[in-house]
Amino acid sequence: MKSLKYLLFLISIAAFTQNESLAQCGGSYVTDGDEIPCGGQNPCCVVYNACNGTNYPGCNNYDPDYSATGGCDLSCTPIDSGVLFLLLGGAAFGGFMIIRRREQNLLPIPAR
Repeated sequence: MKSLKYLLFLISIAAFTQNESLAQCGGSYVTDGDEIPCGGQNPCCVVYNACNGTNYPGCNNYDPDYSATGGCDLSCTPIDSGVLFLLLGGAAFGGFMIIRRREQNLLPIPAR
């Protein structure tokens, strides 16, 4: 039961961090004057939930400060669910292996 409590705590933390209201963009994306506005030949950030992406039309632009990500500020994009699955799965597997090892060390060795 104790493990279930910790598992539920970790799942709730992961779910809570995915909340868009906790993201630092949503209107607080700060422009510094070198952004390229959308339209015509200008590229724009089209990544889902990027701070200057299509979900935030007030700041949908191309920002050369983030040239490695195509001009998108990705600080508030949600973590990929596959990566989240691997992280939580690996943590659970490691925890079970530690518990199993502790149980094996506590078992008495049968007398011959």
